[in-house]
Amino acid sequence: MVIYYKKETNIVKYVKSKVKTTLYKKGGFLSMFGLGKVQYPDIYFHSGALHKDSLELIKNSKKTIVNASKLKEDLIKSYKIEKDKIEVMYPAVEVEPFDKQEVKKEFYIQHQIHFKKKIIYFTAKNFKKSGFEQFCDIVNEVEENNFQVVITLKDKDQKDYVNRVLKSNMMDKTTIIIEDEIFNIADIFLLPTRFKNFPLNVVKAMANQCAVLLPASNYGIEVLDIFATINMDNNTNTAYKIDMLLKLDNELKKVQQENYKIGKKLNYDYQRDKLDKIIETLV
Repeated sequence: MVIYYKKETNIVKYVKSKVKTTLYKKGGFLSMFGLGKVQYPDIYFHSGALHKDSLELIKNSKKTIVNASKLKEDLIKSYKIEKDKIEVMYPAVEVEPFDKQEVKKEFYIQHQIHFKKKIIYFTAKNFKKSGFEQFCDIVNEVEENNFQVVITLKDKDQKDYVNRVLKSNMMDKTTIIIEDEIFNIADIFLLPTRFKNFPLNVVKAMANQCAVLLPASNYGIEVLDIFATINMDNNTNTAYKIDMLLKLDNELKKVQQENYKIGKKLNYDYQRDKLDKIIETLV
C-alpha cells in the first residue's frame, strides 16, 4: 500500500503496523512529459494548508484523510473532489479518567492561586497567528475578577513577543507563564485563532473537561456547541460569555461535562476503527 504524510502520527504508525506500506514519491523528470508512471497514494494523510501539491494528491489518491467535515465539504464544492475519496477523522488524544478538583490542588498551592478562581488558559505553537493579542483583548474586557490567566509557552523564541503583548495589555504582572500544558487544570480554553485547521489542542481541552471558545472560521468548531463560537469582530460578546461561565459555576460545569463526553470519544480507538474500515476497502 502506498501512503503519504507530512508527519508520522499515531494513525500513520497504525496503518504501517497493519499492512506493508511504501512512501509515495513525486514523479521524476520523465513524468513532467507524461513518460514516467506516477503511482499516487492509496491513502494520503492530509495536514496543513491546501496548495498545488496537496490538491494534486487529494485529486489522485484513492483515499484522503482530512480532520474536519467542513474541510471535506470545501474540497467537494470548490475542487470537485468525489466525496467517496475523502474520509473525515478528527484529531484524537488519550486521557485517563481524573478528578479535576483534585488535580488542581497542587497547582493552586504552588502558584498561590485562590481556590475560588477559575483558570482561563491559552497555548499554541504560534502565538501570534493563533490570536494571542486578541486573547488578551478579550480577557481585559471580562468584568468578573474570579479568574487567573495561565499560558503555556514552550518556544523561547516567542518569549519577547509574548512579554511585549502582556505588558501592553497590563497583564505582565498577573499572568502565570509555564512550560508544561495544563489542560487538566484549566477551566476555560480561549483560542481566537486565525488558522482554519482543526487544532489538536481543542480535543485536548475537551477531553480534559475544559470549556472551549473558538472562532466559527476554525474547523474545530464543528465538534463544539454554538455557545463556543468566538465573534472575531466583537471581543465584548466573547467576554460576556466568559463572564457568564465565571459567574454561573453550574453552567461552567455543564459545558465542561458536555465537552468531556465528546472529547473522551475522540481517542485512538476511534481512529483505529475508522482506519480498519478504510483499509478494508483498499486491500
